[in-house]
Formats: sequence, structure tokens, C-alpha cells
Amino acid sequence: MKIVLLFAVALILAAPFSIAQNSGGDDPIEIVIGEGGVSGGPEIRIPVWIPIEASYSPSLSCLELSFSDNLGAVTVRIENLTTGANFQTVINAVQGSHYLPITGDAGVYELSFTLLDGHIYIGVFEIELS
Repeated sequence: MKIVLLFAVALILAAPFSIAQNSGGDDPIEIVIGEGGVSGGPEIRIPVWIPIEASYSPSLSCLELSFSDNLGAVTVRIENLTTGANFQTVINAVQGSHYLPITGDAGVYELSFTLLDGHIYIGVFEIELS
């Protein structure tokens, strides 16, 4: 769990994150997803293929999640790190797109995916209200 937390902090501090502005634009904001390792296992440092893509649609205040493989039951957690608000759900991650509405409140968000085999994927993005 410490590895996942360290990875999340590193993503927030070191990686450029997507900035979405709720100004009525409909251009989706791509969210970079990285591997957070395996729950309870060592951190993986080699380049890996990520089976998940995500973007945020400011005009709809929703996330579009795309899965390139059938990943089965995936726990999705969305946390606004600025306000502390969070949401968690389990989805059947079959190939294709899934949509999750979010509040669209301003802040830095962490989006995490936990697969049944313990693999964790994390993305960070920011919403700025104009």
C-alpha cells in the first residue's frame, strides 16, 4: 500500500497532469494512466502496456473510460485530492467505453483502477473552473 501511495504522490509532483477547464468546451481532456504496481508486491519500473485509457469531458462532467481488454470486475476510485471527496464503484470492464459522471468540482483528482489480480493503475488530472 505504501508503494501505491508513493506512486500517487510521485504522479502528482513529478508528472504533468491534465488540466480541464469547465468553460463549456467539449474537447475531452486525456488523462495519463500509469501502472501503480501490484497490491502487496514490488513496484514495477519497466515500460508496460496499459489496458486502460481515460479522458474527462468538461461539458458533460464525466469520465470516459476505455478498456482494450476484458479485465473483468475492476474497482474504480475517484478522489478529489483538494476537497477530500471520493467515489468508488466496481464496474465490469469489458472492451469498449464506460462513462462515469463526476461532480466537476475544481481540484486535483486521482483516478485509480484495481484489477482482480491486484494490478493497480493510477491517473491524475486537474479541473479548474473559469
